[in-house]
Amino acid sequence: MTAYATAIVTLFFGSIIDSSPVRAGPFQRAFSAVRPSRSAQPDDATPPGQASPVDAAGPQASGVPVDLSKGWCGGHGVPESVCTRCNQALIAVFQAAGDWCEEHGLPESQCITCNPGAAAEWAKLDPANRANQFPSDPRKPASADTTLVRPGAALSGTDLSIERMPRLLTPDNDPLCPVESVRVQFVDASIVDKAGIMVEPAARRRMSASLEVPAEVEFDATRLTRITPRVAGVTLEVPAGLGDEMSAGALLAVIDSPALGEAKSAYIARRQDVQLAQADLDQARTIHRGAQRMLDVCTPASPPEEVLSALSESAVGEAKARLLRAHAELQLARAEAARADSLNEQKLNARRDLEAAHSALAAAEAEFVALREEIAFDVDRTLRQAERGVVVAQAALDAAERSLHILGLTHEQIDAIGTEGDERLSRYELRSPVTGRLIERAVSTGEAVEPGRALFAVADTSSMWLLADVYERDLVRVRVGQPVRFIAEGMRLSFDGRLEWISPQVDDRTRTVRVRAALPNPDGWLRAKTFGTARIILHDDEAVVSVARESVQTDGCCQLVFVRESDTSFVPRKVVLGSGANGYVEIIRGLNEGEMVAAAGSFLMKTEILKGNIGAGCCEVEPGR
Repeated sequence: MTAYATAIVTLFFGSIIDSSPVRAGPFQRAFSAVRPSRSAQPDDATPPGQASPVDAAGPQASGVPVDLSKGWCGGHGVPESVCTRCNQALIAVFQAAGDWCEEHGLPESQCITCNPGAAAEWAKLDPANRANQFPSDPRKPASADTTLVRPGAALSGTDLSIERMPRLLTPDNDPLCPVESVRVQFVDASIVDKAGIMVEPAARRRMSASLEVPAEVEFDATRLTRITPRVAGVTLEVPAGLGDEMSAGALLAVIDSPALGEAKSAYIARRQDVQLAQADLDQARTIHRGAQRMLDVCTPASPPEEVLSALSESAVGEAKARLLRAHAELQLARAEAARADSLNEQKLNARRDLEAAHSALAAAEAEFVALREEIAFDVDRTLRQAERGVVVAQAALDAAERSLHILGLTHEQIDAIGTEGDERLSRYELRSPVTGRLIERAVSTGEAVEPGRALFAVADTSSMWLLADVYERDLVRVRVGQPVRFIAEGMRLSFDGRLEWISPQVDDRTRTVRVRAALPNPDGWLRAKTFGTARIILHDDEAVVSVARESVQTDGCCQLVFVRESDTSFVPRKVVLGSGANGYVEIIRGLNEGEMVAAAGSFLMKTEILKGNIGAGCCEVEPGR
C-alpha cells in the first residue's frame, strides 16, 4: 500500500507544483497582520477548582445579543448577527462590550484558541445542528470530533486523524482560509513511514531569481524640454528639422511679432528719456557748483574787484547778474552812509539826511542777504528735480526692459536694440534652451502662432526611461536599486539599468503597479515607444531559504508546506514562494531555516485536509466580483 500512496503523490505532484499560484481574493488584501500560532492547550491546562474555558465562552459569555433571524454563518460557525469576520463593523460593538481577543482578532466568546469549547457552545444555536462542521475542542476524543483519514487499506480509521488547531492569518495567502487550523496526527511513527512520508529541513541554497514583465521605453521626463513662443505672430522661417541635433541657443524659428515691435519701440523711447534726464542733471549740477562758489566769494564784506575777478569764469546764469547787482548796490549804500557820517561830523548836513543814508544801507544789506538765500534755495531745488527726473526715467526704462525679458529676449539682444533697422524690430527668434535631439515640430512657415502653444520638443536621449507594470503579488520581491535588463522586440540587443522608482498606487483597472528604470543610451539605439520585456533581477546567486519542490502543495487559495511538529504530527503552513531551481523552490515568507517539512507524501496529507475543508467557507468572493 506504500507503493500505492507513493504513486498517488507522483501522479498529482506535477499538476500541483507546475500550476501558477492562485491569485489571492479580496480578503487577502483586507488583512495585513501576521498572527502567531498557538498550539492546543493540554488536557490538564485548567487548574483544579477553576472554571473550564468552555464556561467562559459561547453565546452565554458575550454581551452582544444574538439575532438568529439574520441567518447562520456556515463558514465561521456563528450566527450572522455576531460574525465579525463577515461584518467587520461588528468589531467595534464587541470591543465596546468588553468581548474581544486582541491576540487573535476575534471576540473572546468566539475564540477557540483561548477557549477551545467555544465552537461547541455556539454550535448549539445552529438551526441545522451541524456541530461537526466547526472546530472542536482538542481535549475531546478523536472519535467524537475529528475527521478520520483513510488513504487506503493500509491505513485504518484510527491510524491518522485531522485535528482543528488555532487559526493563523498571513498577509500573502487568503487570510480567511482555515487550512492552518488543523493538525495531521498519525497514531505512531511507523504509520508515517508506511504512508511514504519523507521529511527534509528548510535550508539555504544559492539561487538566482528574476521577474519578467512587459515594458515600454519613454523619454526621460527630466531631460525633455517643450519650447513655446512668448509672443503671438506669424512664422517667417523654420530652419530646424525633425531629428536634428540641437545645441543650446540654436535657432528654431523666426516669428514676426507686432507685440514685440511695440515693446522694442517703447524701450527705445524710454532709453532716450533717460539720456535727456541725465543731461539735465549734469547741467543742474554744473549750475549748483557755480552758485555755491559764487555765494562763497560774493559776501557783504567782499571788495567788488575780488568778486568780479573770482566769478569771471563761473557759468551761473541770471543768478550771477542779480547777485552782482545787489552786491554793487550794497557797496554804493555803504559809501553813501560813510559820506553822510563825514558831513554830519562837519555839521554840513541835516539829521534827516544822515538817517536816510543809514536806512538805505540797511535795506541794501537785507536785500543782498535775501538774494543769497534765494539763489541757494533755487539751485538746490533745480538739482533735486533733475535727480528725480533721472530716477523716473530709469524706472520707466527698467520696466520696458523687463517687458522684453518676459518676451524672451536676452541682455545681449536688448543691448542691440536700436542698432538694427526698424524693419527688424518685430523679429522674434525662438531658440533652443538645451542641447538634445529635436523630436517634435508642430509649426510651418507662414503659420500663425500664439503664446503657450508648444511648437518644438527637444530631448536628451543619452538616457531613457523604461516603464513596466508589476502585479501586486510580485511587489513583495521588487526593490528600488535592483538591476533591470530590457530586451526590445525586433532587436537583438539588450540594455541594462537599475530600478529607480516604484509607484505608490495600484492601477484600478489592471491591478498592477508601475515601476521605472533608467537605461543608459549612449549610442541612441533606444527609442521612445519601443516595446519589449523587462527582466528584473530579484537576486543573483544568493543563499535563500528553500525546500524541495515536492514539499509545496496548494489547496486552491494558499501555498502550503507541512511542518513536522513531532514524529507523528504535521501542521500545514502557508508560505510565499519565490524562484525555483534544481528541484528546489525559494520560500520568501512563512518558513524558517532548519524547520523540518514533509517532501514525499505531502500530497497525501493535502488531499486529506481538503476533505475536511469542503463547505468551510474559505473561498468566499466579494460581492460584485
